[in-house]
Amino acid sequence: MRSLDIAELAEPEEVEVMEPEEDFEQFLLPVINEMREDIAALTREHWRAYLQNGSKLWEMDSMLIQIKMQVEASEESTLNHRTTRTTESRAEGPNEKSESS
Repeated sequence: MRSLDIAELAEPEEVEVMEPEEDFEQFLLPVINEMREDIAALTREHWRAYLQNGSKLWEMDSMLIQIKMQVEASEESTLNHRTTRTTESRAEGPNEKSESS
């Protein structure tokens, strides 16, 4: 380590002082603009992801509606088939039913 000289401590270091406008334009404005660009990019990404997820949810909802309709149609078909069988077996009567068994 280098030892400090008392003369160095006594002499203040000169620093260039800028006007507030210069300081703002040279240092702060570029940082602010870069932050704005980052925020805009993040906002675009957020909305893209939101819309993509919404689209996926809509597709899933549509598929579930189609499946529900197919299940309901299948149930209705099964019930109609059972009703038809029951009606036919009643029409045959008890004697015909026992003979066919």
